[in-house]
Amino acid sequence: MRVLLILIAFGMIAIPALLALARGQDGRPRRIRNALLIFLAPALMLGLIHGVPELDGRALQNPVLWTSLRMVLSALALILPWILYVWLVGRR
Repeated sequence: MRVLLILIAFGMIAIPALLALARGQDGRPRRIRNALLIFLAPALMLGLIHGVPELDGRALQNPVLWTSLRMVLSALALILPWILYVWLVGRR
């Protein structure tokens, strides 16, 4: 089950990056830059989540609130590539 969830999460990140890379309207450097931005944005957001002690599960006060916020931000990190893809494609 864990492997399936990891594959789904990777697909949610990789598919918009591959779609941005396959777009023929933009030049090659712009397509590569957009694809890298889309692919690395969730990693940066999850790195930020794990870098903040309260969001990493080490909260001394209100641990349920911090855990809930961490879960919401982690879910948003998986949606972020699609948001970036639509935003970068919609500019044209």
